[in-house]
This record gives sequence, C-alpha cells and structure tokens, in this order.
Amino acid sequence: MAPTAEVDLSPSLGKFHWSFNNILNVIGHNRDEILAVHLTKTYCLPTVMYGCEAWAGCATAFVIKSLSVAWNNTFRKIFNSCWRESPRSLQFYCGCLPAFYLIDQRRLLFWKKMLTSNNKLRILARLCQLKTVALAAKYGIFQIGSCSVRDVKCGIFSTFRNTVL
Repeated sequence: MAPTAEVDLSPSLGKFHWSFNNILNVIGHNRDEILAVHLTKTYCLPTVMYGCEAWAGCATAFVIKSLSVAWNNTFRKIFNSCWRESPRSLQFYCGCLPAFYLIDQRRLLFWKKMLTSNNKLRILARLCQLKTVALAAKYGIFQIGSCSVRDVKCGIFSTFRNTVL
C-alpha cells in the first residue's frame, strides 16, 4: 500500500490570515461588511482553496476543520459576532458557503469539466466517476456531465439553505 501524502495548510492559512488582516486594516473600523466579505472571498480564500480538487484522498477531517475554523472566524470578525455563535446564518445571507461545501463544489465543477473535455482527461474522470456520482447525489445533482455550472452551484447552495433555515 502506497503512503498517502497529508495536505499541509499551515503556509496557506498563514497567508490567508495575513491577507485578511491587511484587508481589515485598509478598510478600517467603519467598514462595509459586504465589501469585507467580498474582498476576503476574492483575495484570501483562493490561497487556501488552491488545489482542493485533488485533496480527495489526503484531506483529513483535521485539514477541513482547520480551513472551516479560519473561514468561520473571518465572518465572526467582520460582523463582530460572538465567538461561540455559528456564522452559518451570516454566510447564508452573504451568499457564501461554509468551507466543506466550497470544497465539494469545487470538486464537482472540476470533475464536470473533466467529464466534458475532449481529451485524455475524460479517461481520468471516468476512473473517478463513482466518487463523482456519489458526491453529486449528496446534493441532489444527477447526470453531472450534462448539467450546467449553475445547476451544480444551485444544488449545493439549496442543500446549505435547507440546513440553515
């Protein structure tokens, strides 16, 4: 059995926190919360989410929890909420997903691109087809290859909405 490589998010999380703190310093204390969420989602989140499509075998619960804690704490800090409260309602009303939903969304969209490609990537996608179908079914998405990107995003967000409301 081949050893599996563990995903190390420490450098990425450090860049995430550094970028987030810089954004908050630039926009100041009287900040527009939606602007802060948008900037964080645009500039900070990609640093830790880079390559998450390939984390399937090596993303442990600890890695996903570390990413979730960092993402949740940004919402708590932006909206000055209590650290014991769940930021899920804040994420919902800002149109953002929790970290584990984001990882699943990126995986599904990556596999969808691979399934619809015209080259050898389709062969790789077929090898992962059982995992793809199982993950898509979790969000009520059937026929991942023929659905649109919007359908994938809406399916995942509606699942999240049902857990919040």
